[in-house]
Formats: sequence, structure tokens, C-alpha cells
Amino acid sequence: MNKFVFLTFSDFSSDGGGRVRIYGILNALAKEGKEIILISNAKDTSKFHSNIKHISLNLSISTKKKKLFQLSLAISPNVINRLLFSKYLNSFDSNIDNELKKEIIFFEYLDNSFGYFLKQNRVINSYINDIHGIAPLEFYNNKSKGIKKIYNIFRYHVSKKLDYKVMKNATKIIAVSEAMKKYFLREYPFLENKIIVIPDGVSKEFCSQKVDKMLLKDITKIYKQDNKKIILFAGNFKDLGGVLDLVNAFIKITKKREDVKLLLIGDGEHFNHVKKIIENFNLKSLIYLLGRIPYNKLKTYQELADIIVCPDRQHPYSEIVPHIKYFDSLASGKIVINGSFDSIKEINKNEKLSIDFQPSNINDLEDKINLVLENLEIYKNKNKFIKNYICKDFTYEAFIKKFLKDYKC
Repeated sequence: MNKFVFLTFSDFSSDGGGRVRIYGILNALAKEGKEIILISNAKDTSKFHSNIKHISLNLSISTKKKKLFQLSLAISPNVINRLLFSKYLNSFDSNIDNELKKEIIFFEYLDNSFGYFLKQNRVINSYINDIHGIAPLEFYNNKSKGIKKIYNIFRYHVSKKLDYKVMKNATKIIAVSEAMKKYFLREYPFLENKIIVIPDGVSKEFCSQKVDKMLLKDITKIYKQDNKKIILFAGNFKDLGGVLDLVNAFIKITKKREDVKLLLIGDGEHFNHVKKIIENFNLKSLIYLLGRIPYNKLKTYQELADIIVCPDRQHPYSEIVPHIKYFDSLASGKIVINGSFDSIKEINKNEKLSIDFQPSNINDLEDKINLVLENLEIYKNKNKFIKNYICKDFTYEAFIKKFLKDYKC
């Protein structure tokens, strides 16, 4: 197989785990000399390999319409969906050449649903889904209360119905870990022999990302002028991400030592909560909210860190899906502390890559951070070769080479 056709509704205007994976897989395939065609809403294609051909999807779906579309696909017969969403079918059918409709690989949750819809209406012959998120798990384990809890239970049942339909009609499913593959086989036994594993990792571009020396000089003056040890978090401030656990563990640490600072990169649902904690505990000189930064500057900020913490909370999702920020953190060459999830244990045997802590256990997270701080030079020496190892064996380029070999593409 020398030609791959992909589709995503993404316009690539923002960075995130999903975008990183798309760039990684497509660019790695293009480097292998494969013909790659991406159908998307991308306006800026500069981060893609120059040999990738781009076709405008010329179709966007608002958040409100996306929910309606997926709800209807889950509970309504196709004859109703065809009537309700004929505009989507007609737009795709008129914009995309027939030669590209034989088999398409879809990337994200809306994309996967759209692939199922196109197949049901015989607009495309077959589809493959790349799955790096599991909506039913997120809705089922959401901690909301009251009316929000009822809403999430409803979303859970709808997403389960939709996932079943999408999985049942897919030619293949691409999973991001062996743990995810096992989960799918438990939930959907009919996927036996239909699951391919292409793990998440880092791209060669990220590994070779240059430190911006001027920026580093500026932020060093701001955050490290007193030579305190820097603990860094970069990610989404969502409940699952565990940023509140990290803040609370850090506050406990500051009661015993005065040589630490916490830098928090990102935003999300708990951003204002963290901001309030900083104000209430008068921690503005110890905890810094940096907001979102460009992905191509991440390595520069990582240079400040003595320890990078990935504090993701205990959750079935994390047991199955390793978070991309974990690989980005390892590729920095810094000491990394991460939750001991099944998806991480697959690669972090005997803590050869990072230090484990018990997820959602603030005391254990505090203990592990203190352990590293008290033995910083030992861990730095142990860490010397991890960056090279990750940038050799845990890149999308390495995973794609294995995929092409295994499936004789």
C-alpha cells in the first residue's frame, strides 16, 4: 500500500495531543516515500511534510451541530440521518474525487463518526479509525454532580451506542497502546484481528527542536534568578490531568523546604481554581501560571525545569491511553515523575524512564518529588541517555517503520 488518504475536520489552528499525533503519523509516512493525501480544514500546512497533498474539506461543523449529528447517528436509523444531514453528504461527495473514496483513515471522534456516516450511505467504500480517546470512559467516570451527572450518564449511553456502530463497520481500528487493544477486545470481541497498534510518541521534529536562546535568557531572568529548583507542568488543566493534585502536593512540600518553585503551563477548566489557590495561600512568588505557549517553544521552557511532573489522576482512560505530554517530557532529557498506569508500565519497566507515583495520591506524589529533590544529581546522572533512547525508539518514525513492515505496506 503506497497511497494513504486521511480525513479530519481539524483546521490545525491550535496545538494539542490530537494534532501532535496527526502531524507525527502523516509526516513519518511521507518520509517513507508514501503518497499521503490529507482532506482537512487546514489553513496553514507549514508543519506538514512538503510531499503531503492537501485537499480542502470545505465543511465545518459547529460544536452544537456536532453533538446533534453524533446523537442522531447513535439513536436514529440511517434514512433519518440521511435526510437530516444530506448537506454533509453532498458537500463531501461534490468536493472529493471518487478515486479517494475507496478507503479513508479518520483521526478524531467527529471524524470517526463521519466515516461511519459516509460508509452507511455508500459514499466511501471503507474506513479505518485511528482512536486516541474513549468518550464512554470519560463520560462514565466524570465526577460531576446533580444535573451534570445525569447529563454525563446520558452522554455515556449515547457514546456507547455510537462507538458500537462505528467499530462494527470499520475495516480496521488503530489503537495507541496494547492496553487499549485489550480494552477494545473486551468491549468489542468482533474486533479480533482488526486492531493495529501504532503507539503515541514524539516526532523527530520535536526531538530536534532548538532551544530559543533569547527566550531562554529572558525566562531564566524571570523564573530562575534565585536558583531555586524548578518543578514544571505542561498540559491541560482538566480534572483528569491532576493539576490540582500537583498544586496541593507542592504546597505540602513548601512547608518543609524553601528552595522550590512550580511553573504551570496551559489552561482549562481548573485554571481559575488554581489561580484562586495561589491568591488564597499567597503563593505568587512560588507558583507561576504561564498560560498557553506555542508547541514549538515547549523545549525552551522545559530547559528551565529540574523535574517535570505529569500528575494525571487515577482513571480508566489513563490506564489505557498514555498521554502525549509524557513522551514530550521524556524527550526533554529532564527527570520525569508520572503516574504508574498500565499504559505506562508497558514501556517504563523498573522505572527505567521515569519515576512512578500512585495516581490521585497527593502524599505519594509529594514523597516522590521530595525523593528526587533530595537526590537530584543521582537522578540527573541516571537520566543522561533517556532523551537519546526516546528520540530513537519512541518516535512516530520508528513506529511507522514497524507498522509498514508488519503489514507489508
